Amino acid sequence: MPNASHSGPRAPGIVLHIGAMKTGTTFLQQLLADHREVLAEHGYHVPREPALSLRGVLNGTPAADASTRRDRVAHQFLSGIREQDGRRSVVSWEFLSFLDQPRAARLVAALGAGGESVDVVLTVRDAARTIPAQWQTTCRNGNTVPWRRFVRDIGALLEDGSTTRSTRVFRRTQEIPRMLQTWIGVVGRERVRVVTVPRAGGDPMLLWQRFAEASGIDPQVPVSPGMPRNPSLGHPSCELLRRVNVAFDGTLPAGVDKVIRAVVAPDLESRAGSEPAVRLDARGWEVAAAWNRLVRDAVTAAGTTVIGDLDDLPADPPVVAEDAEETRRPRPAEVLAAAATARTGLIDLGATPAAEPPEDVDTAVQELAAMLRELAGVDLTAARRARGRGRR
Repeated sequence: MPNASHSGPRAPGIVLHIGAMKTGTTFLQQLLADHREVLAEHGYHVPREPALSLRGVLNGTPAADASTRRDRVAHQFLSGIREQDGRRSVVSWEFLSFLDQPRAARLVAALGAGGESVDVVLTVRDAARTIPAQWQTTCRNGNTVPWRRFVRDIGALLEDGSTTRSTRVFRRTQEIPRMLQTWIGVVGRERVRVVTVPRAGGDPMLLWQRFAEASGIDPQVPVSPGMPRNPSLGHPSCELLRRVNVAFDGTLPAGVDKVIRAVVAPDLESRAGSEPAVRLDARGWEVAAAWNRLVRDAVTAAGTTVIGDLDDLPADPPVVAEDAEETRRPRPAEVLAAAATARTGLIDLGATPAAEPPEDVDTAVQELAAMLRELAGVDLTAARRARGRGRR
């Protein structure tokens, strides 16, 4: 499908960028936040703390004197939107893609209570990139399922509807047909726009240009990319986190999850340039192409405006050797090297290591699990800031 010609929604009003997850959302949110002032100068309002604000709108009781910070921030968020006087507000939070239709309708009603129109932007991406990205994210959050089984479970979901814990998570984050049905049912087909994420290897700002067109942002607004704040993990680091999750039987103790997200995962991100990436094998490429066909059919059937090209979601898999070197499992030495990086960060945070560094993966994983238990509940404020995870 060729790039659609579209002038974008007209101010005043609100644009909700709802995701989906792993579709360049962090990149777009970074650009919005980094250019908040220049966008304001050109008539576009980018609220601060959108995630916390929207949680308060959805699940709280927003008020200036509310007892929780979440609800106070939500009140400020709603007031700020209603005080724009002709400026368009642009809000991005990928967890909105999880909403069912009643909750989406309640949110739109709250946002539009002052008479503002609400438009929705949905970004979609090649499943050959979202599947590895989603597995990586699950490894940060307690997943114990190996990479190849994760891919084959998605294939089984497509073939016969078989579900597992992994596929339920993937479907929740990537089920574009459901997202379209939900939001079209709330705001109408004419107010939903689909943006395709460009293929890998091109100008990263092309995604911004497409998003700006969908959101009604003037393309002349000067915007430039900064340093990425959400880099991918390499396969050895993902495998290390997965094995740590196995050590906890797939249920991370209270506080341990926060240490992993605030310290271990960011430290492992520093290894991304030296580690092999998570890659699809021949079966994985077939699964990704099948998922892309599902998404393409849903977007076409929905009849929404597409900005970009559905060919960015390839419907046919490439020819890939099943035993290609780049699709191999991480070697023990690679996982052990990742464990050494994680170990250093935990020691710096105050954990007690073993007398000698571990020389095998199983021992390294057990040592990391012990140090994580020790650090559960520690104040992570300084560690987050040191790793660029502070509030924006």
